[in-house]
Amino acid sequence: MNQRADQRLHTAWRGIAAALALALLAACAGGPAPQQPAAQQVAKAEPKPGDGIGGTGISNQPKVVARTRGADGIGGTGILGTISGFGSIIVNGLELEYDRDTAVETDGAPGALEDLKVGQVVQGVARMKGSKMYLDTLEMQHAVTGPIESIDHAKETLTVLGQKVRANLSGDKAAIESFKTLAKGDMVSISGLRQADGTIIATRIDQQPADGRIIVRGLAVVEGATVKIGGLVIPPSAATASPAVANGARVFASGKMVNGAFVPDVVVSSGVLPFDDAVRDVSIEAYAPNTGSSPLVIEGITIEGAVLPTGTAEGDRVVITGRVSGADRVSATTIEKIRTFVTILKARGSLRPASIRPDNNSRPERIAPPPRPERPTPPTRPERERPEGGPMV
Repeated sequence: MNQRADQRLHTAWRGIAAALALALLAACAGGPAPQQPAAQQVAKAEPKPGDGIGGTGISNQPKVVARTRGADGIGGTGILGTISGFGSIIVNGLELEYDRDTAVETDGAPGALEDLKVGQVVQGVARMKGSKMYLDTLEMQHAVTGPIESIDHAKETLTVLGQKVRANLSGDKAAIESFKTLAKGDMVSISGLRQADGTIIATRIDQQPADGRIIVRGLAVVEGATVKIGGLVIPPSAATASPAVANGARVFASGKMVNGAFVPDVVVSSGVLPFDDAVRDVSIEAYAPNTGSSPLVIEGITIEGAVLPTGTAEGDRVVITGRVSGADRVSATTIEKIRTFVTILKARGSLRPASIRPDNNSRPERIAPPPRPERPTPPTRPERERPEGGPMV
């Protein structure tokens, strides 16, 4: 009897223990999960669509996006200089590639890579892709487009919209003969950079149709409410009064001549460094100022960290490579003196040779037309059998 009682008591305790275990398990299932170390939580978290790289709530640290220039690939390299060759586009000794994503403009209007020519001044932003530099943007920039007001063939000088222009023919006979075909009143586009006194040294002269649109580009001299670029007065107007043009700013203006006066329809100004704030590295071509000036200021840009090469004279062409250190400052790593090359003219419809056209390999290939359907083969006629042993008919 006692043995049976002990067995019943043991069985009862086992039932109570099992019930308590089930209750404890149920309580654990409904309660909060045990906390893991923070590092484990981050490691196991997976990003959700739309959350970005880390997902939402993975880290309590603020997300910081670097808005720096240059070497990190965000800002790219700002380039201002003259096209000296093709294959890729060669500017300031840099080989610049392009692709379908390259945005091309000509004086603020949509342009095409086919319009590029040796001697043109271009401005752009490029960045490294692998071992090559590819252009994000490229703008062909003329210093002035307008009718020739005066020309001196012997001195190789001309005036366009109040801008003094000196051709750079260097005794090239073909260029000299082309220059002689230009006359007062001809509409021309001048590619070139300005010397310290504002004279444009032409690296290319192209004749243009007289469509009435004229442009000028240069550093502004502000006198009261009037803006001057070289000898051209740009009067204020409702379309151009805001924002005000600052003295010494780079200005691009386009419009028409009405009764001998320039009437602008577009006036755009920028700082002396004509690049987006994200650009950090620069390569800028310019003409050397008075070599005795200190600090060294070229085109309104204060150059720090490097000096002009030995033997550089005022008016020599140089390329400044460095990093932006302020709104109007560049910390130069090198200043290189480069040679001046002969002006290329497009006078009276002459064309540039195909050998200097941009390489088209990166452009989409032409789609081959579908093959012509093959003509059906006519059915084979069955051979007629002759009766055996019969007479020939």
